[in-house]
Formats: sequence, C-alpha cells, structure tokens
Amino acid sequence: MALFGNLFGGRKESKKKNNWEKETSFMIVIPKNEAEIENLDFLAERLKESLLVTVKDSKKTEHGVVLRVAAGDLEYTVRLDTMEVEIPEMFRIQHFFRDIDIEAIQQQKKGLIVEMMFDEHILDSYHTQLRVITQLLPDCLAVLDGSSEKVLSGKWVALAAKSNVPPSPRYIFTVQAVSGESDEVWLHSHGMNRCGLPELEILNSTKDTYNDHYNIIETMAKRLLEKGEPPQEKEPMYLAMVTNEIPLMATVVHWKEALKKYPSGILGGAGDRKEGHNENTDVIFCYPSPESMEKKQYYEVSVFDEYLNENPIYMLTNQETDRMRRLAAERLDFMLKMFGREKITILLKVGLEVDEEFKEDGNSFEHIWFELKEKHQDTFTAELTQEPYYVKDLHEGAMMTFPYGQITDWIIFTPEGRVTPDDVYLLAYDGWNLE
Repeated sequence: MALFGNLFGGRKESKKKNNWEKETSFMIVIPKNEAEIENLDFLAERLKESLLVTVKDSKKTEHGVVLRVAAGDLEYTVRLDTMEVEIPEMFRIQHFFRDIDIEAIQQQKKGLIVEMMFDEHILDSYHTQLRVITQLLPDCLAVLDGSSEKVLSGKWVALAAKSNVPPSPRYIFTVQAVSGESDEVWLHSHGMNRCGLPELEILNSTKDTYNDHYNIIETMAKRLLEKGEPPQEKEPMYLAMVTNEIPLMATVVHWKEALKKYPSGILGGAGDRKEGHNENTDVIFCYPSPESMEKKQYYEVSVFDEYLNENPIYMLTNQETDRMRRLAAERLDFMLKMFGREKITILLKVGLEVDEEFKEDGNSFEHIWFELKEKHQDTFTAELTQEPYYVKDLHEGAMMTFPYGQITDWIIFTPEGRVTPDDVYLLAYDGWNLE
C-alpha cells in the first residue's frame, strides 16, 4: 500500500508549477457481504455494464485492478483493491444510520478500495467516483471517504449517483474542530488536497465562536472548489455581509507564516503538525477595512466575532445556486407528495428580483424562504417567513404566488427531523408512503 497511501489519503502527485501536491480521492466501500468483493475481475466486468461510465481499459497490477474510466468527455484512472477496515474515531458520520445498519457495518471487516485521481472538474470527478461505486456495489452499506474523513450512507451514495446533478461541494471536505484543555479550538479541513487545493484552517478560535468560524471556512472552501484553482496568498476574497454595511473580506496565508502571529504553544502550532497538517494548508485571516486590504495587513477573523452570531449573509455563487435549483427541481415530486400531510411543514426558497439600486452584474436576485400554503398545477402560493434585505417594499408575512420553476431550494420538516433535496432517502427510512 505504500504507493497509494492508506485510509487517511491516497498517493500524491507532484504539481510543481502550482507549488502543491495533489492527493488521490481515497474511498472504501463497505459491502453487505464480504464475498461480493473477493473477485476484483468480476467487479471490473460489472462496471462495464454501467450506463453512466464507460470502461476504456482494465489491467491487473500488484496493487489491484487499475481501470481507465470515461464519463462523458472526461476520463479518469480508478484503482480497485481490498483492505481490512475499521471506522476511525475521528471520521464524521455524515448521514443518518439506523441501529441495524450500524451493526451490519461493524460486522464487516473488509472493504473495497475505490481510489481515483480528480481532474480540474472537481464536482464531476466526485460524482463519477460515486457512480463507479454504485455500479460496483449498488446496495453497499456505507462508504468511508478517507480523503474527507466522512462516513457516507450507502443509500445516499446510490441516490446521488443516479442524479443528473452533482452533490454539494460540502461533500468534498470536512471541517474538524480540535479543542484542548483551555478554551482554544483549532479548525481545519480535510479533503481539499485531493482537488489540488490547500486545506483551510482557523487558529485561536474558541468554544463559543468556532461554529461561526466554521461558516467562514465552509464558504471559502466552496468558493475555491467552484473556481478550481488555489487561492493567491493575501489576495482578498468576498465571503459575506456581516451587517448591511460591513463585508467580510477574507484571505489566506501559508501555515508557516501564519504561526508567526501566535505564541509557540498555541493549539495547532508546530508541535501539533508532526504527523499531518504540515504541507499544503493555509490559515484564513481577514481584512476588516479597505485600508488594511490595500496594505495587506491581515487580522484574525475574530475581529468580526461581535457580528458573526447576528445572522450574516454568506454569499453563494451563481454556480452553486444553480446546482441547488436543479437538484430541488429534480426531486420536486418528493416535496409535493409530502405537502398537506399531518405535522408536515414545508419551506421553499425563492429567487426574488432585488430593487434596482442593489442590482450588480450577474447578481439580481435575493434568495429567501417562504412557507408553502397552497399547491396548484403550475404554481404555488406561499408566505414570506423573513424580511428581505434588498426588496424594500416586501415584508415578512406577505402571501405570494410563483411558478414552480422559481424554487431554488426546499426543506420538509417532519416529526422525525428535516429533509432536503439532498437526503430524500430519509423519507423511506421514516416510513412515509410516497406512492
């Protein structure tokens, strides 16, 4: 396994031109029955039956079976092998698992490695890896994403693989919060390196503020994943409006330089990086004023702490808004079939055209939440649940009617919890009949 790494990340491919090293995307599939993964040649043949990917080439190596796989116009190298497996303690359980599913997962001692090198089409690469997994083991119990240190539901993976819309960029990475004996919290990501991007960190957070700081890392990570190229150190990036008048302009600094701003014993300092987080990783700072941005005088994100718990508006790109809209539309029937049932509340996000004074190039809509009140054949009527920022004459409680095509997201609130377009498989878990 030396060539390909281990559960915590794949092998590295040097990218000297951009001064970073890219890792493979390393996933382990947990089968229902270990006998399913004993014959790698059989699995390779099964992949050839897929309607979503095409196997261009297949060969045995000392490290398993290596395949050349095409998805549309894009091609990828995929490696299959098996390994003994146990879920590490730090892995995040990304999805809901029933007790019976957890017991079944714990009984499996061997998993199928599905390792792949992403190209610059990051979300398409991730989507292709899920499609390969689903074709190989369509009813797998779970997938351990070693790159992002996540545990994914097998049912979610199958649902995502069949979709025409790639999963959210938040699946690419995980942000972990490490705390020490004091109030300090060190936030850092896993999963970005497989995309040729730096991992992101925030140092010197606290147990009271780390959730707010998490939103900063998540927003920047999504932005970088969509852009598909590493950030330029100390260059500003617009992430949010912390008030109506104050923007959050963030930037990144390589971890070695960043540590110079902190005491040597800080959590996340050099002593905590002997076994990891010591290569391609950047620390997030911010520019609290135009003057600081001009002079490249960066500050800790904590300078905004007094505003960050006051519902700042984090900016989604047009690309992510469109992805969410397409997924919401693709799975609209799930939501409509749940409407009107006892103890069910449904919120819909709708894009409203903003007032002329707030319009900017490529950004003319505010996406805001309504509660669904009536459904019609081609339209729906809903009640506005919050005050818009950029539509002055519209207020909370307004009743409006829209075509379904104006929905950009939705949430179903059930007695068991909330369900979004991303995780509609939960409705079957909870016993809802959607026939």
